[in-house]
Amino acid sequence: MKLGTSISAFSAVALVLAAAASGQSPEKTGHAKPPARNAATGEPRYALLNINNVTAWLRNDGYSNHSPKGDNGGYFPRGKENVVYQDGFIWGGKAYVDSSHTIPAPFGQIVRAGGATYGAGLLPGRIIGFGKEAIAADPLAPESRIYRIRRDYFTMSEEELRRDAAEVNEIAIDEVTLEQRQAVREQYARDWQEWPVAFGAPYIDRNRNGSYEPPPAFSAIFTADDLIAGGYDEPGISNPEFDQPADQVIWTVCNDLDRATASRFGASEPLGLEAQITLWAHKTQADWGSYYYRRLRLINKGGVAINESGEKGAFWFDQMYLSQWADGDLGNAGDDLTGCDTLLSLGYFYNGEGDDSKFHQAGLATPAVGYCYLQGARVPADGATAYFEMKKVTGWKNLPMTSFVPWGPGDPYGEPVNSNYENGALIWHRVLRGFVPLPGPQDHYFVFPPGMTPGPFPFSGDPIRRSGHIDGLGMNYSYRSGDRRAVMNTG
Repeated sequence: MKLGTSISAFSAVALVLAAAASGQSPEKTGHAKPPARNAATGEPRYALLNINNVTAWLRNDGYSNHSPKGDNGGYFPRGKENVVYQDGFIWGGKAYVDSSHTIPAPFGQIVRAGGATYGAGLLPGRIIGFGKEAIAADPLAPESRIYRIRRDYFTMSEEELRRDAAEVNEIAIDEVTLEQRQAVREQYARDWQEWPVAFGAPYIDRNRNGSYEPPPAFSAIFTADDLIAGGYDEPGISNPEFDQPADQVIWTVCNDLDRATASRFGASEPLGLEAQITLWAHKTQADWGSYYYRRLRLINKGGVAINESGEKGAFWFDQMYLSQWADGDLGNAGDDLTGCDTLLSLGYFYNGEGDDSKFHQAGLATPAVGYCYLQGARVPADGATAYFEMKKVTGWKNLPMTSFVPWGPGDPYGEPVNSNYENGALIWHRVLRGFVPLPGPQDHYFVFPPGMTPGPFPFSGDPIRRSGHIDGLGMNYSYRSGDRRAVMNTG
């Protein structure tokens, strides 16, 4: 990965109703999760995806799926029960000063990692310029806020507007004020009009001329239905082959140039990366109304110290990996299990009892939640075709999920820390490559059942048929149910 190049991963988060294997159900204890940072940034800092049957939060520094009031971030069905406590994108690789990869990055940190889990190693805002000229935008500037658009905001019913305002403010629907409803509609209008295409926000180029031409303003005689019919460009995202625009889109950009902030993730030095994150969903009650999409785009812009004298420049990267990290909590957090499907590039969480107590009390079937890679990082491949930025690119291929690493109560692995480099960034890079989060000089795969060769995909068996390597058996290769975390890697 050289200066100015970008890599991206595109995935879907899906919620399905599913039966699950049996297991023990301890209470959730002893798992203290760091609170969100409260530093002021461009407003709004948070945005909520809530147009279909799933809700998901995102903050403008990449802190993902945890609400402004510290609540679980993902709910399904919408407004009912929690399914995700928190999730986030993480990444890591080896950094070099030269293209031959002979001069390692300074400060004794050739391996570097970044992203967001229970905290974020990023600040809001883009990186302006490249290489030694690159600087971070002001995180307090209005342009560094998070953006949320909805195609039908101009014609939203009062019922929809009231529900949206209740969810955004995390209050009961009967507590919503007129001012709060107006604020939601006005923010939609502002973000639609100020959609930051110039900074990398996606748009639909219907006339295919390679530039964004804002559509006419909405009015009584021009609504969202006229955008496609009239061939107008519009903010947002769509598959160009089908022209089915997302009905709601969230976009933010952040960076890791601030050393103090970057060190909050695994005590890593900065990588010089700009991270653009997009979430989107479709307004439907069909099955696909139970999932949403998320995309991470990393751009190597530099602006980091390339020697211990502080000279600025950019790195060349090797062994670079991207990952979807998640702490899935299906209702009661203490009885969950996890697994992966290598054919679908899918990592998932499900209930160890088959019937979660919180969902049961609410009269709802217990769901499962999964993260599926639809477009992994691209690598050169003769004769192949990849998808990149929603377009086909020849001579490349998209990587699938290349490893899956779970951990939770009862296992010996623990969580990578943020207080020191050896047990932080170095462990994260180990996890990104498919190995368990253990310190020491050696890499170790997750323990597999007797007779099975350990590899990068534990729990890739079938929990319905109870065949292969599955979670929740109470053995040293399959621990009891509990508060699970997992990473789904590509690279």
